[in-house]
Amino acid sequence: MKTIYFTLLFGALTFIKGQVGINTTAPSRTLDLNGTLRVRTQTDQSANTGYTNVLIADNNGNVDYVKKNTLNQQMVQLFNLTILPSVNAGGSGTVVPVSISNQSITLTKPAFILITYSVPITLAAGASDGRMKLLRTHLSVNGTNVVRSSNAYTNSIATGTNLTGIFYNTGSYITLLAAGTHSIEVLGTCFDFTAANQCIQGGSLPATSFQAFALYNDF
Repeated sequence: MKTIYFTLLFGALTFIKGQVGINTTAPSRTLDLNGTLRVRTQTDQSANTGYTNVLIADNNGNVDYVKKNTLNQQMVQLFNLTILPSVNAGGSGTVVPVSISNQSITLTKPAFILITYSVPITLAAGASDGRMKLLRTHLSVNGTNVVRSSNAYTNSIATGTNLTGIFYNTGSYITLLAAGTHSIEVLGTCFDFTAANQCIQGGSLPATSFQAFALYNDF
């Protein structure tokens, strides 16, 4: 016959009205452990559909559960603009990008941020000066340029191209940002134009957009 001995350290255990406290004299739940917990052996049940709950704990260490199917990635739209200010972005020599739209966002916790833009560019007149024209749109996050999308065309002094009309610069970017306030900005620059108003970026033309989404882990 096997003999099993149980040794209870009563100095560490407290019983109060059906509640058991370990290393605490004031248990607040059926089992209240004031210390760390170690389980030496666990089994991976990722593929087991019978395991539908996930244990969680609050700031006080109270352990409960949530349904596994509620732990998903949540996408939240931060802003969605289909009309942008029209700015004169043309110039010659060194052209400083002009701000088209600067959006401030506030994150309550770290998130992946997905940003897309489609900015229309309108040329006031065709070019026939033989110089290449560069139409560029910048995306800036917290003051740092992260994307530059461009259209370019050349023309001939002899024949000219008389190229006028509308171009679109598009781009996308994804980054991980910490909790707090951040700036997301699109800026425009056009080179080589003799006057700023010969190249206009922004407006309300079809397909104009500037939007951002936050992807949170919802747990």
